[in-house]
Amino acid sequence: MRLKDRIAIVTGGASGIGFAIVTKFAGEGAKVAIVDIAGDKVEEAARKIRGSGGEAVAFQGDVTSRERIEEIASEVLKKYGRIDILVNNVGIYRGKPFWEEPLEFWELLFKVNVLGIVIPSQVIVPHMMERRNGVIINISSKAAIVGEPGHAAYSASKGAVLTLTRAMAVELAPYNIRVNAICPGPTETPLLFAVTDESERKRMASRCILGRLAKPEDIADAAIYLASDEASYITGQALIVDGGMTITAVERF
Repeated sequence: MRLKDRIAIVTGGASGIGFAIVTKFAGEGAKVAIVDIAGDKVEEAARKIRGSGGEAVAFQGDVTSRERIEEIASEVLKKYGRIDILVNNVGIYRGKPFWEEPLEFWELLFKVNVLGIVIPSQVIVPHMMERRNGVIINISSKAAIVGEPGHAAYSASKGAVLTLTRAMAVELAPYNIRVNAICPGPTETPLLFAVTDESERKRMASRCILGRLAKPEDIADAAIYLASDEASYITGQALIVDGGMTITAVERF
């Protein structure tokens, strides 16, 4: 029960890594507010948490809408009185050779992957500052660490998340707010299955020195650690959870 009675907001919490995080957080005693743009899925996610004995509330919302995020934060504060943890998990993927990536890719990826962290954080941080306590976890990617072909815009947006994490950590440290990032490797989520086929996933797994792709629960376990008091002296860091993929040479395509 490392997160007992803590109030956590998790964006993109209805499926994949986000749902694994809310499930694990609830299992560790947290009360979770799940935010997702998919209204039907977010309600179902909250029902599953409650059905397993956890406490969860669901909010349909777009993380790039400040107005909607302000409404959600207000409702969470009204219900629970505080917000202890914010996990900025929402992210999307687009990929093409760099010279073919349209401006629309860059605009969309930076809007969702970067502003989708900035907006919820700017809304919730003043409350954490007032309480002089809080934890923020931003989900980046191993693509932010190593150069890879086929998704420059995505990699750049996730690299921006790491720089943003460090800047936030420096500014918020005087208020006892810790800010860290997690950089997952390829993870068995609906997003990965939507953009890869079985042969690609086998190739990805072969590049991992642990011999498999990540499970969403692997990333959730890292989030629990960073959110808990066990990580009370850690801020501004990027925890790479990729089974060792980034420590080996990237194959040429």
